[in-house]
Amino acid sequence: MIYVILGMHKSGTTLLAQMLHHSGINMGEHDANVSYDKGNKYERESSLKLNMAILGHSSDRFIDQPAPKQLVLSQAHRQQMRDIIQQCNADYPNWGFKDPRSTLLYPLWADELPPHKIIAIYRTPSEMWPRFRYDGWRYAYTNPQNAWNCVNRWSEHNLRLVQDLQQSHMPFIMLNYRDLMSTPAEFDRLQNFVGQPLNDQRHGELYRGQPKTYKLLETVAWFAAKTNGYHYQEIIDKLEALRTATAPSPQPSPKG
Repeated sequence: MIYVILGMHKSGTTLLAQMLHHSGINMGEHDANVSYDKGNKYERESSLKLNMAILGHSSDRFIDQPAPKQLVLSQAHRQQMRDIIQQCNADYPNWGFKDPRSTLLYPLWADELPPHKIIAIYRTPSEMWPRFRYDGWRYAYTNPQNAWNCVNRWSEHNLRLVQDLQQSHMPFIMLNYRDLMSTPAEFDRLQNFVGQPLNDQRHGELYRGQPKTYKLLETVAWFAAKTNGYHYQEIIDKLEALRTATAPSPQPSPKG
């Protein structure tokens, strides 16, 4: 089985990939001795590089990179995608890939992938904001721009995530990061969806960015709603609706 992990940056996609990888589902080549903070994001290098090439991204600072309005796949990139899928299918009985950019590009991957499962996860803006704000005085002047970019990128990615799942014919599960980190029920849901015991890689002491109220973020979110129509609570409601929805059964694919 192929597993596609979808979700925005800093929303828990690395944790999911780590758990799958350590449970016998190949998610790429990774050095387990390298921590997340040192750069181990459990991303398959080939799919990551292809996603960056398709989007024209050269930096990991995603909050400065708006989502593309149209998805365009060149023939060369399509062939690379097919080669990645073919090679992984030949090498591993169960495999997958994780890169938050896949949330923006999933329809392109879906056109080429054989039957697969989608594992999606989301995290609220207030939980993510501490990863982008500066507490000290030196760079605090950048916080308004960072907050604006963060709210808009969060909205773009998660609206795409909603659209991806609503339009997909593949089985999916939507997870809430906070519940995954703090309750056994969400982890059990994931295990049941995958269909095998998972190596639990959760560490409570690393649970950073728990929800708080940030006046700057709330102000920026209000302005984004007025300017771009991004009402993040409405987006959360849509994500939660998908979380409680019954995922579709697998559909046959001519790709085999």
